[in-house]
Amino acid sequence: MNDSKYHLQKYAGMSTRHTCPQCGHKGEFTYYVDERNIPIDESCGRCNRERCGYHLAPSEYFKTHPGNKRNEFSTWKQPEPPTVNPVSYLPSSLLATDTHRDKNNLFRFMSKEFGNVEANRVFDLYHVGTSRHWRNNDGLSTTFPQINEKGKVCQLKVMAYNPNTGKRMKKQDRVEMWSDKVQKYVPDTRPMDRVWFAGKTLLKNYKANLQQTFFGCHLIKASSWIGIVESEKSALICSILIPEITWIATGGCNGCKWTDPTVFRPLTGKKVVLYPDSGMLEKWEGKADIMRSNQIDVTVSKTCEGLLNNWDIADVLLRERHAQKGMSIGDVMAYAKEIGVSRQITYNV
Repeated sequence: MNDSKYHLQKYAGMSTRHTCPQCGHKGEFTYYVDERNIPIDESCGRCNRERCGYHLAPSEYFKTHPGNKRNEFSTWKQPEPPTVNPVSYLPSSLLATDTHRDKNNLFRFMSKEFGNVEANRVFDLYHVGTSRHWRNNDGLSTTFPQINEKGKVCQLKVMAYNPNTGKRMKKQDRVEMWSDKVQKYVPDTRPMDRVWFAGKTLLKNYKANLQQTFFGCHLIKASSWIGIVESEKSALICSILIPEITWIATGGCNGCKWTDPTVFRPLTGKKVVLYPDSGMLEKWEGKADIMRSNQIDVTVSKTCEGLLNNWDIADVLLRERHAQKGMSIGDVMAYAKEIGVSRQITYNV
C-alpha cells in the first residue's frame, strides 16, 4: 500500500481531533485521510500525546485489513470549520463617575483606614464602582472592572464586603440581594461566596465571548515595575502603601487565565514581581516559569511564606502599619531589595 496517497488530517478545529483508541484521551487523535479528506478508519492515525505514542500508518492498517472497503466512512464529510465568536466588551459607560461611593462597603473600610483622599485616589485610578446587587451592614457591594491595555472593559466583577473589617462576605455571612422580579431586596440564602461576574448579564447575552484580563491591566503600559497579587482589594491597599509600584490582581490563583500568554503579553518589557498568598509559593513558582518561557522578566516574592493561611502582602503591610510606628527600616529595605528599587522606594503611611 502506497502511504503517499494518504496524509494526516489537517487541523480545522476540535471536530478534526478525536478519541485515541489506545489511551482513550479525547481530542488527541488525528485520522489518516485520503485525497478527498475521507478517513481510512477510526483506528488508523496518530495520537498527539507523547506518553501514549500510538501510531497506525495506512500501510500497516491495510496489511491487517486487505479487504476493507471503508464503507463506514463512505458518507463521511469534512466537518464545517468552527464558527469564530468575536470577543465582546462591556460599555465604557460602566466607568462613569460613581455617585454612590459613600455607600460602598469597601470604600467605607478604605476611607476609615487610609482617609478619603487616598481611598478616592485609588478608586478613581482603578475605576472601582458601586453596585446595588448585594446589601449588608447598611452598605452596598463593590465592582471591579477588568480594563485591558487598550482601555476596553472586558468583565465586571461584583463582590460584597464587611465595611468594618474589609473582609469579603462568605457564604455563611448574611446579605440581601436585589431582586429585579419583586423590585426589592430579599435575603440571599444561596450557599456561595458573594462574588458575581456580571458581564453577560449586563450585555443581556449569555453566549457572549468575554475574555478576562488583570484587574489594573490598563495601568501596565505607563509603568515599568509591576506587582501582581491575587486579590483586587490587596492591589488597592498595596497601591496606597507602596505607590512606587503598579499593582495588578489576578482575581484568584487561576483567575482571568493569567498564565495564558495572550493575557500576560502586556507585561512584556516590564519588571514583574509575583506576590503569592501564604501556602501558594510553589504553585506561583510554576506560573512564573510559564511566564519566563515567554520572555517575561519575573521573580516570585517569599514575603508571605510560612505565615497564617491565606495571608497576602496586603495583610503583611497592614499588620506592620498597625504596629506602633509601622515597618522597621530593615523591613522596608528587605521589600525594596526584593523588588529591585532599593534606591528609590519610600514607605508611605
